[in-house]
Amino acid sequence: MFLLAPRPSSRTPDLMVWDIVGHDRAVDLLRRGIARGRVSHAYLLSGPAGVGKRTLALEFARALNCERLGPGATKDGERCTDGGRSEPSSSVLGPWSGGEPPCGACRRCRLIGRGQHPEVRVIGVEPPHRIIRIADIAPIQAEAQLRPADAWRKVYIIEQAELLHPDAASRLLKTIEEPPEAVIMILTTVDPEATMETIVSRCQHVRLRPLTRAALADHLVRDRGLLPDRAVLVAALSGGTVGGALCTNDDTSLEKRARLIDDLASLIDADRVERLSYARGLADRWSGRPESVRDTLHAWLRWWRDVLLLQRGLGERIVNLDRRSALERDAARFAPTTIAAAIAQVRDTLMMLDQNVNARLALDVVALGLPRSELAA
Repeated sequence: MFLLAPRPSSRTPDLMVWDIVGHDRAVDLLRRGIARGRVSHAYLLSGPAGVGKRTLALEFARALNCERLGPGATKDGERCTDGGRSEPSSSVLGPWSGGEPPCGACRRCRLIGRGQHPEVRVIGVEPPHRIIRIADIAPIQAEAQLRPADAWRKVYIIEQAELLHPDAASRLLKTIEEPPEAVIMILTTVDPEATMETIVSRCQHVRLRPLTRAALADHLVRDRGLLPDRAVLVAALSGGTVGGALCTNDDTSLEKRARLIDDLASLIDADRVERLSYARGLADRWSGRPESVRDTLHAWLRWWRDVLLLQRGLGERIVNLDRRSALERDAARFAPTTIAAAIAQVRDTLMMLDQNVNARLALDVVALGLPRSELAA
């Protein structure tokens, strides 16, 4: 379960910010919408995986429903006298909301942060399915017609909107086109172009971009307690996303990455038989643990991209910072055309595996096509 950290109830002027790392423009847009009473009926938050789309959506839901900010709240931030059940105004969320950050301490903020508020729902792909079905969308259509019982605004967060089945997307479109007054729809996606065009056109589009390495590393040191060297490495490996950084910082993840890089180094010096043996091991895992195979290929892809960046004089962009000497060695001993071909082949293999080609054959080809050192037979 995704949790938002509670915020202390006492706030000072220098802490009047949402609990969001980066994305200042997006936060400012949403805050001003609340302050001016111009909240859209539907939003589309787009950006790479782990960039903070769900975190921002939930913080927005908190700001929309915080008991200390809505109708009946006092200017000094006291709790609503009716427990936060007053009817919201049709034009503004509350007379003193002003786009202030949610308190994080009232009952609603805590429930939303724990994912337990019945009128702030997150809807996404339900395993073992790989799409969002009509069965996932139909219940919220019925619920949306009911007036809020314990919220200023009902909030429905649809994750991975690009995975909506066409029929489910059409059902959702009807609710977005004719939304009940107290309902806010928030869709998230990594690929707006893969999301139903008519849905995108009816949402206010908010784009979230990765943080700079320096900004993310600073956050990891200051707020997460990482040592500076590790923070810089994790920021680079995560591509500037906070979610990716938190996953990457796990010791098991870093050890797995190190093992995959070591395996690749061995394969560069290996003969055809050894390469085929390794490829067969990947193929055997594909049916039961496909993500582990993708992780292997993504590690190879990052490695060869780093090598190519060094060859082009762009060493400041590499992500495998702790393996720079090995990268420089590969950059010196392989031609740029060889590295570019390796990148293309790994990328094509990832694409083909998702298109249900013969996994064993595809993995044999990519392993045999790896650059060869002078030691390889």
